[in-house]
Amino acid sequence: MARPWAAVLATAVLAISSACSGATQDEDRPEVDGAIVQPDRPGGKSKILDEAPHVEVAEANDADIMFAQMMIPHHAQALQMSELATDEGAGRSVRVLADRIDGAQRPEIVYMAGWLTDIGEDAPTAKEIKDGDMGAMAMGHGGHGSGSHTMPGMATPEQLKDLAAARGAKFDKLFLTLMIGHHQGAVDMAGEVLRDGSEQQLNELASGIAADQSAEISRMEDLLGS
Repeated sequence: MARPWAAVLATAVLAISSACSGATQDEDRPEVDGAIVQPDRPGGKSKILDEAPHVEVAEANDADIMFAQMMIPHHAQALQMSELATDEGAGRSVRVLADRIDGAQRPEIVYMAGWLTDIGEDAPTAKEIKDGDMGAMAMGHGGHGSGSHTMPGMATPEQLKDLAAARGAKFDKLFLTLMIGHHQGAVDMAGEVLRDGSEQQLNELASGIAADQSAEISRMEDLLGS
């Protein structure tokens, strides 16, 4: 899921700085066990700290919370659509795509639900996600929906009904058309939270969603064209 790149990078910087600082320290400077070396600007002297400097971590704001609460039902509808891509109804390329969508977005739902729960916000439980009806979740079942806010790219009930009834090439074309719009909506939502949000790990998730779904849009456009 979201990876704490900042923490990894900070550790690497401190390790490299510790290894390199010995060449610039004064010869008579005593060794300090367990010290933390804070590098200065190029040409400056490093500082020896007794403890790591305090770094302010931005808390989640309303944009972060809204993104997670809206993206869960948005993802749930994508899974609902993907579940319709059965052996009898869809071509192989579309079935492979639907499996990839399910494999990527189901864990993201679990992550966002856990993140919301951790900060005391309303979210579906892990059991509800595992056992629940994705169609109901997409409609905001249990109070976890988007309220008065609209989610871009969502298919209408009529479009879902048509998709469920379609077979073969007709299914493939309708699935790809609806999913391209659905993915574009997710990319737009991710762009909003990357602009207005403040929580690092959720923003990393949003960045990953935008990149992955943009790539899938290109793939689906190629399939639709063929």
